Amino acid sequence: MSVLPKLVYLASFVTFRVSCGNLKLNPPKVVVRFGDPVSVNCSTSTKHYGMGWEAPVGAVDLRDNVNVITWTVPELTDWDMEAICFINSDDVQHSKTLSVIVYKTPDSVSVSYVNHTGPVMEKTQYELQCDIKNIAPVQYLTVRWYKGQTLVDSQTFTDDSKTPVNVSAPLLITPSRADHGAQYRCEAELDLGAEGPQPPPTVQAKALNVEVCLSCGNLKLNPPKVVVRFGDPVSVNCSTSTKHYGMGWEAPVGGVDMRDDVNVITWTVPELTDWDMEAICFINTDDGQHSKTLSVIVYKTPDSVSVSYVNHTGPVMEKTQYELQCDIKNIAPVQYLTVRWYKGQTLVDSQTFTDDSKTPVNVSAPLLITPSRADDGAQYWCEAELDLGAEGPQPPPRAQAKALNVEVWCKYSFF
Repeated sequence: MSVLPKLVYLASFVTFRVSCGNLKLNPPKVVVRFGDPVSVNCSTSTKHYGMGWEAPVGAVDLRDNVNVITWTVPELTDWDMEAICFINSDDVQHSKTLSVIVYKTPDSVSVSYVNHTGPVMEKTQYELQCDIKNIAPVQYLTVRWYKGQTLVDSQTFTDDSKTPVNVSAPLLITPSRADHGAQYRCEAELDLGAEGPQPPPTVQAKALNVEVCLSCGNLKLNPPKVVVRFGDPVSVNCSTSTKHYGMGWEAPVGGVDMRDDVNVITWTVPELTDWDMEAICFINTDDGQHSKTLSVIVYKTPDSVSVSYVNHTGPVMEKTQYELQCDIKNIAPVQYLTVRWYKGQTLVDSQTFTDDSKTPVNVSAPLLITPSRADDGAQYWCEAELDLGAEGPQPPPRAQAKALNVEVWCKYSFF
C-alpha cells in the first residue's frame, strides 16, 4: 500500500496599512463660552480628492484644492456641538472629530438654611445649602464650602448633562457657642481643563452669618412632638430655667398670653379640629425673644378600604392581565400611609405615598395580576396602615378590605 505524501497548507499573511489622512486640528480641542465665536483649522499633507467640515452650524462644503480648511462659527449657541473634519483619499474617507465643550458660568450662587430661619440652637444639627443657578456643563463643577477662610468640604457632580441646570450642595453643621458670628460661604468653580479659561471661572456666594442663640436651649417641650387624632384633646407643657420677662404660647387655638411669673406654661386644646396646626412657645430674655416650635401631626383613619377590578366585572380569563384597585377613603396625612396587597396570607406588594397634604384625601393603590388556572378561587385583599412613628398610636392603626374572590375561566382552542 502506498502512502500519500502529507500536504501542508501555508497561510499567507498580508499586512494592510490604512492611511489616516494625517489630519491635524488646531487647536485639537476647544472650550468656548455659550454665545462666543470659535475657529479651528484642519490641515493635511495627504493627497486627497475633497476636504471639508461637517457640523450642525459652520459646515464647510467639500473642496479639493486646499490642504487647510477652517471651521468658523461667529456665535456658538448649540450646547451639544460635534464638528468633523474629513478628506476623501484613494482608499477611503478619513475624518477627525473635534472635541467641543460649551460652557456657561452660573447666574448666581447663594447660601441658605434648609427649613430654618433666624438664630440657631447650640448643639443642634442644621443643614446649609449652596444653590448654583443655570450652570453648564455641571460635570466640571466643584463646590467648596468655607467656614471663614477654612475649607470644610468639597463636592463634585456626575451629571453628564450638557445644557444649563440648577444644582445644590448641602453642608451639615452643629454649632457651638464658639460658632456665634461664624461665616459660612460656598464657591462654585468650573474647571474646564488646560484648554478652558485660566484661572477657572469661580463665583462666590455671599457669606451666611451664623447667629447662635445662647439661651434658647433652655426651652423644653413635654412632649416635644404630638400626634393627635382629629377632634381629640391635646396638652403640652413648655418649661425654662432661663430668667425671662414674659413667657407664652402662640397658636391658632389654645394660645396663652404672656406671663412673667412662671417657668412652666401649658398649651391645651380640648378638641383639636385644625389640620395644619403650629404651636410656638416663646420667652423674652435679655438677648431678645426666643422660641421653640411644637411638631403637631393631626391624623384620621380611613372611612373605608375596598378592593375592586378596574374596568372589569365577573370572572377573569387565564393568562390575561387585569388591574385591581385598593381604594382608601378620607385618610390623613397620606404621607404616613402604607398599603399592602395580599394573595391569601402572602404579601405580594407594598406601596407608599409622597403627597404632603395634611387634610383628608381619597387615594388608590393598583395591583396588576395575570391569573392562571391555579388562581381560581384565590383571594386578593389590601390593608391600609397609618404609621405615625413612635409618638403615634401603637400598634399603628390598620384597616383591611374585604377580600376579592378571583374566579378564573380557562381558554380553550377549537380545531
